[in-house]
Amino acid sequence: MNDLIKDFIEKNVIDSLKTLLASSDSGEIQKAASVVASQFGSGFDISSGESVKKLITSFKKNLTLLIQKTWVDSADVSLKEEILVKLDKYCASVEAGNWSEVYASFTAIVNDVIYLMFGEMAKSEDFSEYALRIDPEFGIFWWYVNNLPATNDWPNEKNKAVMLIAMFFLANY
Repeated sequence: MNDLIKDFIEKNVIDSLKTLLASSDSGEIQKAASVVASQFGSGFDISSGESVKKLITSFKKNLTLLIQKTWVDSADVSLKEEILVKLDKYCASVEAGNWSEVYASFTAIVNDVIYLMFGEMAKSEDFSEYALRIDPEFGIFWWYVNNLPATNDWPNEKNKAVMLIAMFFLANY
């Protein structure tokens, strides 16, 4: 995947993601987050409270619709309901500014939604390549998500930046 991704995005985006994940400097984090977010067409200001509030609302509405409209086997109907409950709790927490507290929940929600959309294929080794080839924009998003750690001990603002990038993509997908 790392070699293939270079066919779809610029080196500065790859480098910015590495910086975003490794840095503890707030200026570097903001700059790197902006470069990564620009890959998804975002010129949005993560420091603007009103922009963040609107993004959270759009993210929740769009993800709810995506979850509800995704056809699943009867065995996964309860998973859809669980994700919707988790999504409500997640959005309430981030609206209250508790980004670090819900990071693991966020990654779980994203992975569950991708599983609903693609089934067992989402868990296969070649899913990343498949995603890039069928929908490069989604494939780049999946590359981004796969680079995020399952858990972290980052400060609230870094968690906010990392999650807002993914939220922006999902709010507009």
